[in-house]
Amino acid sequence: MNIRYRSLNKALQYSLAVMHDCKRPPAIFLLLPSLSVCPAWANGTDADIEPVMPEYESRLPPSPFSINAEETEPSDESSWLDQTTYWADETETYVADTVHDFSTYIDHSLAKEENEEELMNKSYVRIRYKPEYTHRGYFDSDFKISARIDLPHTKRDWKLILETDPDDYDSLESKQRALTPKSSSTTSGSDAIAGFRLQNAHWGEWKTHFDVGVKFKLPLDPFVRANLRRVDNLSENWTTQLKQELFYFDSKGLGSLTEFNFYYGNNNDPARIYKFSSSAQYLFDESGWELVNQIELFNRLNDHHLMEYSTGVSIDTNESDPLTNFWISASWRQKIYKDWLYLSITPQLDTPREFSHKLNPGVLIEIEAFFSKNHHVDRLNRYVPDPTRR
Repeated sequence: MNIRYRSLNKALQYSLAVMHDCKRPPAIFLLLPSLSVCPAWANGTDADIEPVMPEYESRLPPSPFSINAEETEPSDESSWLDQTTYWADETETYVADTVHDFSTYIDHSLAKEENEEELMNKSYVRIRYKPEYTHRGYFDSDFKISARIDLPHTKRDWKLILETDPDDYDSLESKQRALTPKSSSTTSGSDAIAGFRLQNAHWGEWKTHFDVGVKFKLPLDPFVRANLRRVDNLSENWTTQLKQELFYFDSKGLGSLTEFNFYYGNNNDPARIYKFSSSAQYLFDESGWELVNQIELFNRLNDHHLMEYSTGVSIDTNESDPLTNFWISASWRQKIYKDWLYLSITPQLDTPREFSHKLNPGVLIEIEAFFSKNHHVDRLNRYVPDPTRR
């Protein structure tokens, strides 16, 4: 146990040394103490596995908005654009290298054997800003900095997990639409959790995760979670996915989430995927069901652009008026700089219960920066999951 504490102390000393010795502007480190550590978002898919993108880019036109910056230091006579892109590249490299070096040091101190081969570290930092305006709800915004500290040498048995925004008790609609709950706070750490995960274990034709840990608040709130997933091919074009999750927090009791997804993808048109989903969540302490039915279309226009269309309905049986919301939306997502800076614009029309089901048009904008040395994720990638049968 003392060895572990000494290792963590060394890691802290290392991070301070990096800040002291670095010649680049250390302003970004003003943000690092507030980093929230959470698992990768994958839009309902496995975050640890990044599938290969279908080979359709060659027959699609290139994006007219992409920026191809030269990674050489600009001279004093360089244009404003050259200087800006150089600063952006330097910032991305600086943040990615710092997080990678820090997490690698922790990983090697805690888990790596002396003669063990070094494994790739996929730690990252993600910054998101989401301003939203609706006709009846007016303006709202959400800003979050999150990170994942990857410890690859612990993955053979149990993996350390750290989360600040566990969504177990969010509304089902917030989960399925990747919305920010209205009660969320970007400054409070009372929801942060830490624990261990037994991941990617197979149980017959099911793939499973099992988590055990504690929530950081007083009194401490222990929890357990179990997640089972199964994917089967019904035909050449149709694929089904079944997810079952059970979770228990000592302060809130038992909960269950069941999700059925049907994917339609044509091999002749891999850039377009249809998804039909039906999900149900039950919180035992509240003795009520939440239901969401949704239809989505993902259309990858080219390497830099993705269109997403969604329509659905959400229901809460605990309310006197069970219809929670009906919505229709269209999202335009763009890779605006290399593989780490993204923009999305989502016009939407919904009829929420809180506004007596009156039409509520609005628009949601999201800017996301993703910093990682090794974990280069295509945030526009949408795909049909592979079968879990071995």
